[in-house]
Amino acid sequence: MISSREIISKKFYYNNLFWDYIFNFKNLSGFYEYDYRNMNHYKKRILDIKKGYSERSRVKIYDIIKKYNKDIGCGKKTIENIEKFKREDSLVVIGGQQPGFLTGPLFIIFKVLTVLKISGYLEKELKIPVVPCFWNASDDNDPGQINNLNIINKKAESISLDLSDFNSETRYSDIYIQKARFTKIIEKLEDILYPSSFKADIISFYKSSLENASDSCAGRQGKINISSFFSSIIVKMFSDYGIVIIDPAGDELKRISFDLLKFDSGGHKQIAGLINNAGKGLNRRGYHNQLNSMPGTLDFFFNVKNTRKKIYSDGNDLFKISNKKYSKSELWKIIEESPGSVSLNVVLRPLFQDEFLPVLCSVCGPGEVSYFAQLKPVYDFMNLKMPIIYPRFSATMIEKKIWKLIKRLKIQDSELELGEDEMIKKAIKKNLKINVEKLLLDSENGIQRLLNKLEESVSDFEMNISSSFDRIKRNIKKEIKVLNKKIYSEFKKHDELTVESVNKIYASIFPNGKLQEREINITGYLNKYGFELVKNLYQVIKPIDFSHKFLEID
Repeated sequence: MISSREIISKKFYYNNLFWDYIFNFKNLSGFYEYDYRNMNHYKKRILDIKKGYSERSRVKIYDIIKKYNKDIGCGKKTIENIEKFKREDSLVVIGGQQPGFLTGPLFIIFKVLTVLKISGYLEKELKIPVVPCFWNASDDNDPGQINNLNIINKKAESISLDLSDFNSETRYSDIYIQKARFTKIIEKLEDILYPSSFKADIISFYKSSLENASDSCAGRQGKINISSFFSSIIVKMFSDYGIVIIDPAGDELKRISFDLLKFDSGGHKQIAGLINNAGKGLNRRGYHNQLNSMPGTLDFFFNVKNTRKKIYSDGNDLFKISNKKYSKSELWKIIEESPGSVSLNVVLRPLFQDEFLPVLCSVCGPGEVSYFAQLKPVYDFMNLKMPIIYPRFSATMIEKKIWKLIKRLKIQDSELELGEDEMIKKAIKKNLKINVEKLLLDSENGIQRLLNKLEESVSDFEMNISSSFDRIKRNIKKEIKVLNKKIYSEFKKHDELTVESVNKIYASIFPNGKLQEREINITGYLNKYGFELVKNLYQVIKPIDFSHKFLEID
């Protein structure tokens, strides 16, 4: 059903750092602890975990994750994987992401599948129990990222959850919505999806997930937490594989992090310096720095009236949240009284994860790979070792009708580097029997030669007209460019089929001008191909294979 082929085009690799991470790792190896491509480094990581991981942490975490996964309605396979965690030799493969709306964009699905696939692979290769975990980053904020559901139906469609009544600093774990509001969205989705043999199953899946969330995850006045609803969907969609969800929103996990918070409150200036120096090191090598740490700001937040607030320090054990100042003892008192109000930032979250879980490797997208490049000195400062940073599966789904258009227009993979307008122009050129650019260039050169000859002919006469010749030559160049655009504009009008074909290709591969995996939800594809698609995607992912893939769906 799905055939996969490698795409080596920088447009599909987000940034230069991630490109080199995939294809020129030696250029970046000094910024990471292990080589994710080398199986010997996985064995080395296992030895490092045995030396440094506290089994007391395992005991604490086990009860928390088991209760949470039962609460969100996990299946038998998830419980089996959680039981593995009790074994002293078991390790974790983990990926994390902010919650998405009805699973969110495709890359979240790809990340979960990568965690599952590499867990099974490493368990078999290394002969150790490996637990596949997904960190639901519910402590993060920005409702805009969870607000829209974009699907490719017969055409691109978008549904908004409309979270405008929540501010941009509200954590996902604090967004509670009436069940009726979710029900309306699912009903709207049902109206939009065209009839198919799989449609009823999809709608039933989301409705049953909602019912489960209503029974297990309802909170304030019967409202459903948007983050927990996401967890319920993910654990249900991947129940055959036993994904284990970890959500940091609860008080129990926050209490476990207290020692880390105290370390940060005393060492945040050094941490900021280490992060910023690593960023400068990346800049010197021609890469961007993903993190800019502000000295005097702690690496965790405190929630005030459903709003994440930064904690500032003057370096003299005096801390400020909003307009209130606290001594160190006063700060710890309010934290201990309200541990759920604490949120770890992008620096402390992975450090907490890797201190309290025996993480063999962390499955990361391009942005995460980039910010991990600045965190190794912080791990060293805290006497921890960064885990193996394993790039998640990255792909673009190419349906049969789109693939036919690509072949008909003879579009090469490398040509997808072009913008849509440039591609239209190039596609039209392929259909023309004349070379417009050459004809226009020859015409311009011919006119310029005649002007040069005329200018030479009158040069013996004392006339102040050289500036006039220069102006005419410049104007000719300008008018030739205008004529070029006008000619192609007319060709576009006469070749509507080519223009429409390119538009369809780009709407599918680069919806809204972005990579498909970052914009499009899986639901439209499930409506066409059923839940069997999830199993087919799992099969198509190959361990230790990191290039972007075109997945051609037959």
